[in-house]
Amino acid sequence: MIQAPSAEAVAAYYSGLEGYWHPVAVGSDLDAEPLPVELLGRRLVLVRLEGEAVCFDDLCRHLGSALSIGEVLDGERLRCRYHGWTYDRTGHVVDIPARRGAPIPREAKVHPYAVREAYGLVWVRLGQERSPLLEYPEWSDEAFRKTGYRVYPVWAASATRIVMGALDDTHFPWVHPGTLGDQAHPEPPDHEVSVEGDRLVSTYAIEQPANLSLGSAAGAAGREEVVYTNTVTPTAIRLLKEAPAGRFVLFQVMQPLSYLSTRIYLQVARDFDLEPARDESYLEFEDGIQAQDQPVVESQRPWLLPPLSSRLMLYVRPADLPLIRFQKWMEELGIPEL
Repeated sequence: MIQAPSAEAVAAYYSGLEGYWHPVAVGSDLDAEPLPVELLGRRLVLVRLEGEAVCFDDLCRHLGSALSIGEVLDGERLRCRYHGWTYDRTGHVVDIPARRGAPIPREAKVHPYAVREAYGLVWVRLGQERSPLLEYPEWSDEAFRKTGYRVYPVWAASATRIVMGALDDTHFPWVHPGTLGDQAHPEPPDHEVSVEGDRLVSTYAIEQPANLSLGSAAGAAGREEVVYTNTVTPTAIRLLKEAPAGRFVLFQVMQPLSYLSTRIYLQVARDFDLEPARDESYLEFEDGIQAQDQPVVESQRPWLLPPLSSRLMLYVRPADLPLIRFQKWMEELGIPEL
């Protein structure tokens, strides 16, 4: 029986990911109220102060109550609901009602984390930067129609497992028959996989059943050739499909709440079939793919990726080359080993 990961393995997973940017909210969802979020086992509060998104530990320095149930004053300060301690955008206490007229203790502050807004999402980084955001050039390319974000209910799986699932193409005939794969043609494509700086890139050409993501006409049958270029970080993937109809991009980024719980943010960009009314059709297509993937990924053990040397996962070449290289890369990055 495979046991849950050790405390040391969980700590390695968290520390290995602290230097990466992680989505914690859709930007338009962050309004005048503080928002509680969870990231890598930490309770955080996200709030907009002086027009900018800021993030602190969700813990008043006084008696430890949650700042996320507090109140924003004039768009500039966050006041704790318990005793009124009030924080500025740097995390320093600027008012203690029960102590007015006396100096505020130097220790009266909470830790602020790095925050940025990009691609319509709010991102938080807990440690020193190890890697910039995953590139998403289609976000600013007017040739592409972008859907809104689909935010999925939390999966009971690690973020790295979900990335591996998106990177793996040989499951298509078995998990997605008729849409992404064909059980009569389970042969793997020829992969080219490389680590380019702080990204892993996998490319291959494959024939897939005609489907919406290839721009196939409604009711189309047969198979079409598509070229995939998957660019990944430990917790994010930009999946580009190039098919006869045009280019389809899946931008899927993960919020690792804990070692065994992950929230997915997903957006589709395309340079064909550009009518806004068609957006929901593309998201519903991805809803179906996600629903097929989720029970499989959640069932995988061990929860965190084991060392390749453990042989707990028996890879076969050449089909599993992207997964082998991804796992080796995770070991090189220290994310993590059981």
